[in-house]
Amino acid sequence: MKALVGVDGSSNSLAAVEFVGGMLSADRDDIALLYAAPEVSFSGEESLDPAVQQRARTSLSRAVLDEALTRLPDDWQSRAEPVEMAGAAGAALLAQAAARAVDLIVVGFRGASLFERVMLGSVSRAVVHSAGLPVLVVKSVPVGDGRIEQPAGAGDQHLRVLAAYDGPASGERIAALLGKIAWPAAAEGWLITVVEPMFAAEFPVWLQQKARDPDVAAMAEAWHKDYEQNVAAARRELEHFQQALPACFVGRNAIVAEGRPAEQLLATLGEQPFDLVVVGSRGRGTVARLLLGSTSDQVLAAAPCSVLIVR
Repeated sequence: MKALVGVDGSSNSLAAVEFVGGMLSADRDDIALLYAAPEVSFSGEESLDPAVQQRARTSLSRAVLDEALTRLPDDWQSRAEPVEMAGAAGAALLAQAAARAVDLIVVGFRGASLFERVMLGSVSRAVVHSAGLPVLVVKSVPVGDGRIEQPAGAGDQHLRVLAAYDGPASGERIAALLGKIAWPAAAEGWLITVVEPMFAAEFPVWLQQKARDPDVAAMAEAWHKDYEQNVAAARRELEHFQQALPACFVGRNAIVAEGRPAEQLLATLGEQPFDLVVVGSRGRGTVARLLLGSTSDQVLAAAPCSVLIVR
């Protein structure tokens, strides 16, 4: 597994470094830490000597990258590669991901304040929507005095993961990615799939009254049987998919929920303390996302834990 982690010196990006350092293995994986130093511009007659500007940028980059390296476990210290670039962070991450042929981009995100949503959240969202490969968005929680609560499971062996399955196409990609990760021995994985409700909206009262008609009642019963068969088929498909996953996902009862995918995923995340949720993304266009809202976008925005989006 080759991972590229974006760092900017913020507590959120450092939390991302800690999380991925605890999730990947120095024996078999590769981590590169990327810092994109911002350009400095002055208006009017003010100017800064280019040599001085370059020294300042280099000094800042070294400070940020050195601090990021200290957040990795000891066995990663000599293995992780610091990378310095200039320019926009999102563009730099995407360019380096393509150049290095990485398997995973990692970004930190808290998005609590307006500043963080505009300055930091914009980078993570831009990468999620533009990258053609999986993106891990590590969430952290503010606890005051500029400190953060590290994501549960970061640097810890007891990682609790919920993987969402929505069909063979995305399932194959999810299985391939999860199979590349050297999961800690104590990691625990759960699987969930969501079956859409039989009717898009609540069963209308007038149709309930019509159902008293023998012919309508017969058709309603046929629909219900068909729906139950779909639920049973979804469970069989999920259990078959489970066998293609790493050992930490095998042996637990898979969850088959009924309802709207995003709602059911978020409800399940709220019932148990998960550290990471894995979801597929079909990469729908901007108009579709604005009008309908994709499951991955809704989970990314509202999940109480870190989110791994598999494109």
